[in-house]
Amino acid sequence: MSSSPADSLDTEFLVISGGRQLRRAASPARQEAYDAEVRTLIRATSEVMLRKGCTEVPKVSEIVHEAGITNQAFYRHFRSRDDVIVATYEQGMLSVYSYLRHRVGKKFSWQDKLDAWIDGILAQIEDPRLADLSAVIQWNVAQIAREKTEIEPVGRERIRALLVSILTESGVADPERQALFVDNLVTGTASHYMDTGRQPTPDDRKALLRFCLAGLGRSPAQADPAPSDHR
Repeated sequence: MSSSPADSLDTEFLVISGGRQLRRAASPARQEAYDAEVRTLIRATSEVMLRKGCTEVPKVSEIVHEAGITNQAFYRHFRSRDDVIVATYEQGMLSVYSYLRHRVGKKFSWQDKLDAWIDGILAQIEDPRLADLSAVIQWNVAQIAREKTEIEPVGRERIRALLVSILTESGVADPERQALFVDNLVTGTASHYMDTGRQPTPDDRKALLRFCLAGLGRSPAQADPAPSDHR
């Protein structure tokens, strides 16, 4: 089986640069070693967050100990604890983007792609460990001054850009605005399920897709008439 939500923090899709420190010319071998250290630090940060839960922000000393590396290696990539927390969040978002892109890429009609995008967002809450990790990462990010970090907020932008490309293909007017509405609805719905501990049923998923299609001015029959018309 290919990548799944449970694998999201282990994906090799992208590594977040720890600010200006990593924007340097390095040999391929040296850059590969730098990237490996960043991955190790991000995974260590996520493990410490899981253990502490929504009670206390991890300390650099705890992250370094979990990662099994030196303080010098930490500060080679990140200026502060806040930077590595935001990097962990962004890496998670990029991993979700990679997962969604993989799902959407296997579909042909724009409606099937939209269905895959929505289903992929909801799939992030199906794995209990991943749902717990998402909750503690979001809690930690909320405790820090996001605007003071150098980590670029690219994860959500790429997830939404993928949705924009699907809606552009559908021919709806103003696909960027429509994508904003659909994104907020679907991610908000996923957060509701995560907060309540419920799992969306197949009927819930179908109803959410129908609601999005109606908001886009499309019905399932209009969006993809040939395969669904049996009459």
